[in-house]
Amino acid sequence: MADVEVSGKVLFGSQQQWMSRNSVVASSLNGVWNIVWVGCSGAADSHCGNDNGSTPTTNVYKSPVVLEKPYIILEGTQFKLMRPKVEFNKVGTTNGWENSDEIDFSNV
Repeated sequence: MADVEVSGKVLFGSQQQWMSRNSVVASSLNGVWNIVWVGCSGAADSHCGNDNGSTPTTNVYKSPVVLEKPYIILEGTQFKLMRPKVEFNKVGTTNGWENSDEIDFSNV
């Protein structure tokens, strides 16, 4: 899960491996092993073992380098290619994808 905002709980259930990057979560529950958070707000702190029902978790608090994939939008009747810029030490999501260069489709 990447660049996603979850206002409720992320329930892993019996999920054994999970990775989230640059997301915002209200809270998370359960999971079995190998829950990894990178640059996420609201994620659990790192810890080993599953003492007292807690899930083994790794939390890298900032994404050192992020470069999202380009994507296409439609504004009215015009298609545009959006090319995200490189980000460093990123935490959380990109609001409104405001970190992209807009390229008119006639130039693609």
